[in-house]
Amino acid sequence: MDTDEYRARVERVYADDPAQWKVAIGPELWFEFGVYDGESGSLDDVGQRYFDQQLELAGLHEGATVNRILDVGFGWGTTLAHMAKRFPGCTRLDGVNISETQIRYAAARLAESGVDDRVHLYRCDARDISHLPDQDPPYDLVIFRGSIAHFTDGTLEAAVAAVSARTRAGSTVLISDPLYTVPTDRYSSAMTDETDRLACGNRKTLSALIAVLERHGFSVADIRELPSNADSVRWLMDVKANIDEHFPIDRPRALQEMADVSVNLAAAMDRGLAAVYSVVARRRPEPA
Repeated sequence: MDTDEYRARVERVYADDPAQWKVAIGPELWFEFGVYDGESGSLDDVGQRYFDQQLELAGLHEGATVNRILDVGFGWGTTLAHMAKRFPGCTRLDGVNISETQIRYAAARLAESGVDDRVHLYRCDARDISHLPDQDPPYDLVIFRGSIAHFTDGTLEAAVAAVSARTRAGSTVLISDPLYTVPTDRYSSAMTDETDRLACGNRKTLSALIAVLERHGFSVADIRELPSNADSVRWLMDVKANIDEHFPIDRPRALQEMADVSVNLAAAMDRGLAAVYSVVARRRPEPA
């Protein structure tokens, strides 16, 4: 499948009314798992807790000096809105996305939050980050949360290469995504059909991701299973329970696929074949 065809598939996943997704994953639309730490909590609470933990692991405490941020695949704008408040001194936050529905929603929520003067949204494929305006200043922080799962191998390679060209020595790349612990050609899904649910069929291993980062000038500073598998499975089951409760019949296709993926990915995690990883990488200095 060529890149344009796969891009269209990803766009279809997020074409539905964001209100439907709010019912499934929480009103604030924290879409990338959550940290429970043995406590109860809303999906919004655990989602924000996870992102804040990642930022702390990267040494980016509240109010830290960050001059420019890029969020690759920013979803409904949740992380951009959060970072605009966490780093009030950051004068430029850029976000790229290919979903027109998500871009419109994010633009409205950012305006409502009063941070739209600092946030710039672009309808842009991750492969084309090099074409974003204003080469200077370079990005201090680049976020990939839940977006790499949608990338073809070629898109991942091109995106990381483009990010490398738009960052400086010491810049941080922060990643969260489900990754596989066995070679993808040896992975056997619990679902026997070949449907590419949620346009996440291009599975990636942890080792493959690290190799791409290293090829393009990044060194891994921190890597860990975060959230824990128990928390990741709990998040998936909470999302599925919301879908089952609020859409018992005639549910939107994307939410049906989300429910299916929740069961399938949880099974892979229980078998030790996949986990959600938090990765912090730093841009290496250019060779002398």
